[in-house]
Amino acid sequence: MEARTGEDALRSIATGWLKKIELSLKHKRPFTEDGKEAMCFFDGPHNWFWKDTYARHEYGYNRTIAPPAFRMQVNRVFEAVKLFGSVIYHRNPVRTVTPAKYPFVSPEVVGVVDDASMMAYQQAAQETMRRSEVRKVVGLLMERYLNYTPNELDLKTHSRRVVDETIIKGMGVWWTEMVTLPGSNVGIVGSFADSIDNFTMDPDATEIEDITWCARRCTHPIDVVARQYGLDREQLKGHLDGAKPVDGDGDNQIFTDEDYPYKGRKAGKSNELVTYWKIWSKTGLGDRLKDMPKELIGAFDGVGDNCYIVVCEGIPHPLNMPPSALEEPADEMTGVPPSLFRSVQWPIPFWAEANGWPFVPLEFHRKPGYVWPISHIKPGIGELRFLNFALSFIAQRVATSCETLLGVSKAADQDIKDQILSQSERGFKVVEISETLGRSVNDLISVFQLPEVTPELWRIVEAVAQQFDKRVGLTELAYAMTSSQIRSATEATVKAEQLSVRPDDMANRLEDAMALMARREAFAARWLLQPQDVEPILGPLGAAAWAQHIASMDPSTIAREFEYRIEAGSARKPNKATRVEQMQAALQTLGPILQGLVASGVVEPLNALISDWAESLDIDAKPYLIPPPPPPQAPPPGMPAGPEAAGGPPVEGPPPGDPSQPPPPDQQPPQVPPEMQP
Repeated sequence: MEARTGEDALRSIATGWLKKIELSLKHKRPFTEDGKEAMCFFDGPHNWFWKDTYARHEYGYNRTIAPPAFRMQVNRVFEAVKLFGSVIYHRNPVRTVTPAKYPFVSPEVVGVVDDASMMAYQQAAQETMRRSEVRKVVGLLMERYLNYTPNELDLKTHSRRVVDETIIKGMGVWWTEMVTLPGSNVGIVGSFADSIDNFTMDPDATEIEDITWCARRCTHPIDVVARQYGLDREQLKGHLDGAKPVDGDGDNQIFTDEDYPYKGRKAGKSNELVTYWKIWSKTGLGDRLKDMPKELIGAFDGVGDNCYIVVCEGIPHPLNMPPSALEEPADEMTGVPPSLFRSVQWPIPFWAEANGWPFVPLEFHRKPGYVWPISHIKPGIGELRFLNFALSFIAQRVATSCETLLGVSKAADQDIKDQILSQSERGFKVVEISETLGRSVNDLISVFQLPEVTPELWRIVEAVAQQFDKRVGLTELAYAMTSSQIRSATEATVKAEQLSVRPDDMANRLEDAMALMARREAFAARWLLQPQDVEPILGPLGAAAWAQHIASMDPSTIAREFEYRIEAGSARKPNKATRVEQMQAALQTLGPILQGLVASGVVEPLNALISDWAESLDIDAKPYLIPPPPPPQAPPPGMPAGPEAAGGPPVEGPPPGDPSQPPPPDQQPPQVPPEMQP
């Protein structure tokens, strides 16, 4: 490929992907606006609700009424985030890796009829057992590794960020990557949170399973980007963060940067920052995108469908595809230079899995026909707007009602007016009236009675608040409150079950996402980690087994032949009262049964029950455990150890002349010919 033609091709690919990203952000705009609105209700400026850009917008709520003097914001979104988030993700979950088991196949099914086929069947059965043992070892090693990394990489903090953002905006993502521990060369694989504002995907898809590409916005110091991609610092300096961002349609925006100050992008106050996009594509390098030059179509088919592209606005080529790479001779099979082929491959080939991507999404409420989900707050936005609107006017009414309005006769001296407005002393104010006026105090000074806040206003506000609580799930039971007395245990159980419907569904969706995350991390660990990376976690023998069985295993095998699960409820906040009640019932039911085994020397089941009971009460179980019985003593020398030692009947021997028995002590053993000796 000629140099000039190659540079034009790279420029077309870079600009083509930037245009697709801009189109995807426009397609994402309804989701983005809903998320910004919910985020402002969560932690926005106290007066943003009354600004004309929001209140008097096409989708606003107020066109004609002047705003009140006292403006307040009811932060029910904060309550929803803290109630649901703290319940469904309280701690890192326990990950389990279960190898797929081979089914048992009887000899009759495969047609074993003679000795030869039986021997082949036995060999196949032995090979099946060997593979099963290997799978079991691989599962144990991977389970140990996957349960180590969450605490080491602080998965709890990252996951709480994802959960909170999902509740507020509707969706959150983890990104599976490998990082290097500080001060060492040991790599470790984990999943890390990033704002959904920095993520976009194929606008042609109506479901997330149908997307053909995704992109992630990254912002890093200019020196880091230049060093990572081998670029000149001055070349990047003209494209620092702060230029026109690619945020979709800039016209007719409901929220400005002033209204929504937390945009998820770094400010660039300590370092000069560069914003760029990482793109994972399953639709090729970009030469076959819509509106690409006809002469470019098919020019890069040799690199395949799964490509990795890094683009930055203003740079005339992808950052990971320098023009100098086109000067190298092309490979005969792919038709592109080898260095260019390697640079556009996915860092981790997640494409080998079905719906495999480097991110794991979390969404609680999908929207049919639209790839972006619904915010948990959006169903109650109308009621939430009214609550802020009504309570602000009620607060102004309260302030107005608290004023004291006086009527003073014009005939009164200025001295009387000054005395009324003067400061009181010790809670008293004395107003002296001259006798020359010839009038009483009531004739000169009157107090007006202002209208009070009517109870109907409070009933309307309460009714709307109940509707919002039903939309979002902030019922009175979530606050451990009830408007009516619970009259029976059945009623309490029914209410508790209905209360947990939404949190249970959200927790199940979170556990499904965490299970998918464990699968992605296992895939990445197989692809990236070396035995020296896992030796500190698995030990020397574990590292040797990793090198022998996992490193040589096909990456897709790690994902498909093992089942990755999250123990049910292991991420949720435990209910201590329920756990204690369950263990008390278990002690009453199983305790008498397991005590009968102690007399036989079997103490393990009862000790396990005692340990679980002590754990539910957060106490040490060791003082309560029953010691195991001592081992049986050996018989004294010369004493038979069989039944005769216990005084039992003698054991009948074999019949005389049995050749399988040894000869008596006074009889010489038969001589074996030398040729028969082993």
